[in-house]
Amino acid sequence: MEDTRAPRPRRPPAVGDAAPTLAVDPSAPRRRPSGRLVDDWHRESGSRLPLGEWADPATRRLAASFEGPADLVAVEHAVVAFAQARAGAGHPAEAVAADLTALVRLAWPAAADLWTTWADPVGLLARALGAWAAEREAGPGSGDCIDPVTGLVSAAYLRARVAELHAQCDALAIAPQVTFGAVAVQLALGAATAPERIGVRVAAGRILARRFRAGETVAAPSTSRLVVVMPAYGVDRGIDQVTADLAGLAAPAGVAVTVTRRAFGADGPATFASLAGVSVGS
Repeated sequence: MEDTRAPRPRRPPAVGDAAPTLAVDPSAPRRRPSGRLVDDWHRESGSRLPLGEWADPATRRLAASFEGPADLVAVEHAVVAFAQARAGAGHPAEAVAADLTALVRLAWPAAADLWTTWADPVGLLARALGAWAAEREAGPGSGDCIDPVTGLVSAAYLRARVAELHAQCDALAIAPQVTFGAVAVQLALGAATAPERIGVRVAAGRILARRFRAGETVAAPSTSRLVVVMPAYGVDRGIDQVTADLAGLAAPAGVAVTVTRRAFGADGPATFASLAGVSVGS
């Protein structure tokens, strides 16, 4: 009996270590739902990123922009947002280029379609890499990320880390207020001499850095405040540990130490303000 079934489409070759190419397999499906496209895109790109990171809203929006009628402006905006998000997460330009090349190969059936009826894929890639470079240039440098006295990460790093955690919660549709929390250590340094203030900060920073080594973010957002960001379920235990560790540390200098729980807010700026003890917008 003659087989009347339609032939199965050939899968495009995977992107390897070679330089990105924009050749597109003509048999690739023309459109895919964005959720399935993200899954296929993750596999096709050869990226080492876990699939959970591909749930970033910028990635979902870019995949969705390839659905329906072609809208060059929407795609360009989504490409730029994707590149900025990748830059903010510390991924190199080569990985961004490989990811975008894989997306083009999966989502469009023929290179000719891209060149003649829709857009210039090389131009899109160039705009993405330009956005990546601009984001890296605008972000805090390594010197801005470390507090020079305590050796802990700075307020600039803490702000970026909080934004990243909120983005992860948004992508997974979970509430940041019940997912993450923090232990805040407030040092009342007003009555201490300059050497005493430095000594107390250094000692407190070392104690916290030794205590928290399981992926928590230990930061010094100001001269009188230290913060430990962690999963919410560990905050109460963290408060007990920090209170015991710092007991008597600053007594000789007459420095009072207050250890409190700090909750995540509804968005990144509100959470950073809560953790760092500053006004929203500072």
